[in-house]
Amino acid sequence: MTITFFLVLFSCQVFALTEQEVAKSVLTNFPLIQEAELKAKSASGELTSAEGAFDHKLIFKSRNRIEEKYDNQYFETTLERQTGFGGTRLVAGHRQGLGHFPEYDGKYRTSGAGEIFAGLSFPILRNLKTDEFRTNVKIKQIEKKQAELESHLKKMIYLHKALTLYYKWILETQKLNINRSIFELAKKRHDMIERKFKAGDIEGVKVTDNQRAIDKRSGDIVKNEIELNKIRTELSVYLRDEKGIPVPIPLESSPEFILQKKESSVLATNISLNPQIKILELEREKLKLESVFFDQSKLPGLNLELLGAKELSPNDPYDPERLQVAVKFDFPLENRKAEGKSVSYSYKVLAIEKNRQFLESELSQQLIFFIQASFDSKTRWEITTKEFEGSQKMAEAEKRRWAQGASDLFIVNLREQDVADVDIRRWTALYDYHQYHLDARLFSGKILDEY
Repeated sequence: MTITFFLVLFSCQVFALTEQEVAKSVLTNFPLIQEAELKAKSASGELTSAEGAFDHKLIFKSRNRIEEKYDNQYFETTLERQTGFGGTRLVAGHRQGLGHFPEYDGKYRTSGAGEIFAGLSFPILRNLKTDEFRTNVKIKQIEKKQAELESHLKKMIYLHKALTLYYKWILETQKLNINRSIFELAKKRHDMIERKFKAGDIEGVKVTDNQRAIDKRSGDIVKNEIELNKIRTELSVYLRDEKGIPVPIPLESSPEFILQKKESSVLATNISLNPQIKILELEREKLKLESVFFDQSKLPGLNLELLGAKELSPNDPYDPERLQVAVKFDFPLENRKAEGKSVSYSYKVLAIEKNRQFLESELSQQLIFFIQASFDSKTRWEITTKEFEGSQKMAEAEKRRWAQGASDLFIVNLREQDVADVDIRRWTALYDYHQYHLDARLFSGKILDEY
């Protein structure tokens, strides 16, 4: 939150709180948005952790055997890595076996300088297309994107809530100003009516009628003030300082009156940018990945292993080079886990697709309504503005007729109340215009574009 915001909010001279300042406060300091951003950063850590399955591993083994006949020492250093290329595992290293080994441990014996070795193991059936490690990395990549979209969605939702309250604040402030205006008219008129009543120029019912108008308008003011205090309290939840502490809105403060949105605020006519759709599409993609993994898990395991070794002391009586080829095969007699998961995820994918289709349809229909309602409310504002101007002329004319004795105070009060009612309907139409415009930007995914 900028220093300018605090000056605007708390200055004894300026009390106008703008829409941009509300938006900036929400997007910068609102705790639940910060929570979503932290979760997105956490998802990056989870992705790094999943990628750790492909880290290089350095393994060192040693063994010393001390006995009368077979004294020997064996050392082995291995560098291995599981790769993301077709499930291939690479291994390389050095081993050295010195001393006297029994015949059954002859595999540990090497030349004086030891031998170096390198090899690989790769799947031919199960784990060829994907495996647990590759699937997990892809899932974490998707979850990272989802967390970022969730953060974006939270910004949209809480900005929408804050600005909705801001627009209500504008409306209720205008209602209060209107009711105070007609209250002051009736109050000023009351002294004159009482003098005329005491002089015998008018009937006592006129005094009662004007007092009734004063009481009604006074009650409306109290109602407006209660509603305004409620809105200020709710809006202060979204206005935060750098520490995330709510900033109370002073009673003297007022919102900035917005007559019309900027021309640059173009509404999108589709929901392609709405994060909710993208989050569901990513969830479907994640389920498909898991389904492919469990389909792979149903296959028999068939791995080909190659290992080459070379002695570093060719003069010693050992084979200087050798190549080992091995085939590893395993066939599970039962694999109900993979079969069950494969079926489960296939149905989950279908369920997600149904959910996505429904959400897309619902959001599209709502967006069409909000766009049209926004345009219609703007038209309503223009119509009621003309009506307001006409009702003002009628009220002024009625007051002149009453001053000339050609009208009744009851009619004058009705005309004044009519002006107030039309003016409130006029500002309500403007509120609806802003609110529907805001709703359309939320559903289209463009609500953050202006802030």
